[in-house]
Amino acid sequence: MHEQRAGAANADFVRAEETPLTERQRLILRLIVREYVATGRPVGSRSLWESSGIGVSPATIRNEMAALEERGYLEHLHTSGGRVPTDRGYRYFVAHLMGDIELPSSEQLTILHQFRQIELQLEQWIELAAATLARAAGNVSVVSAPIPQSPRLRHLELVALQPRLGLIILVTTDGAVRQVMAHWPDDADQETLSPLADSLAVALRGSTPDEIESHAVGASALARAVLDQIANALRGMTAGGAAVRHSGLEHALTQPEFSHSAEAQELLALLGGGSFVSAMLPRLEEGPGVRVFIGAENPADELRRLGIVVSTYGVDGEVVGVLGVVGPTRMAYDRSISSVRYVARLMSGLMADLRG
Repeated sequence: MHEQRAGAANADFVRAEETPLTERQRLILRLIVREYVATGRPVGSRSLWESSGIGVSPATIRNEMAALEERGYLEHLHTSGGRVPTDRGYRYFVAHLMGDIELPSSEQLTILHQFRQIELQLEQWIELAAATLARAAGNVSVVSAPIPQSPRLRHLELVALQPRLGLIILVTTDGAVRQVMAHWPDDADQETLSPLADSLAVALRGSTPDEIESHAVGASALARAVLDQIANALRGMTAGGAAVRHSGLEHALTQPEFSHSAEAQELLALLGGGSFVSAMLPRLEEGPGVRVFIGAENPADELRRLGIVVSTYGVDGEVVGVLGVVGPTRMAYDRSISSVRYVARLMSGLMADLRG
C-alpha cells in the first residue's frame, strides 16, 4: 500500500529497475539510510552489523554494500570511510522502503487542537503551520500565503481621511486583507462613505474583479471610483505573488550541511524570497498530493543541494498555497512526508471553512 502511495506522489522520478534489488539489499539500504539520517556519519559494514543484528557476517554486508554502490545507491565520502546514500538511494528509499508514513493520530489531534485555539485568521494559520511543520519534521519549513486564482471580495470598509482622500479596506474570501489609499472625485465625509460601504459590501460579496466593474454602470461618480479601486486592488493581490513564512532555521544550523554561516545565509535568502514558490509551483501543478524532490531532481539550480518535501493546499480552482519542508538531502523523509501531508489537508479544510 505504501509503495503505491509513494509511487503516485513521485511518478516522475521513480526509476524502473532492470534488475530489482534483493530483499537483503533492500534491508541494508533501508538500514543505511536510517542510520545516516540519524547520525550524519558514514555507515560501515561492521558498525551496521553490530547495530542491526541483521544475521549475516560483516563480509556479506560489505559485499552487498559494494553492489549497492556499483548500482548508484551508495557512495564513499572518503576512501577509508563508510558509505552514505546517494540521491538515487534516497529516492529508492522514499518510493519503496519507508513503510507507513501517516502522522500518528495523537500528533494529528495535538496539531488540530492548536489550530482550533486561534482565530479564523489566515495570517495566524500560516504562522502556526510553519512552526508546526518545522517542529514535526525537525527541519526548516516553508509556507506561502495562498495565491487567489480568481480573487473574490468578502468584505469592505471605507474610511474618510480628508475631504477627497480615503482608505479602502478589503477582505477577500480567502482571508487576505489589503488597504488602498483612494482619491474621490468629490468631497466625501464618513457619513457619506459608511452607507456606501454597507451597500457595496452586500452587493459585491463573493464577486470577482470583472463582476465588480460591471456594477459601475449607472452608479454615482463616487461609487464608480470605489468600484474601480476595489477591482484593481483585487487584481493586484494576484499579480503581487505570495508572501512566504519559514520557521525552524535553528534545526538547519545544527546540521553539518549548514554549519557554516555562509551556507545558512544562502538557505535563508533562498527561502525568504518568492523564488522558492515560483520554482516549485509549476512542478506541483503536474499532480496532486505530496511531492518529493531530492538533490538534482529539484527544478532550480539553487535547490539542488537540498531535499524538499512539498504540497499545495487550498481550495481547488480558486486559491492555492504551497507548504513544505526543506533540508539537506539527508533528511527524515518519512517524517517530513507525513507532516506535510497532514498539515496540507488541515490547511485546505480551514481554507474551505473560511470561504463558507
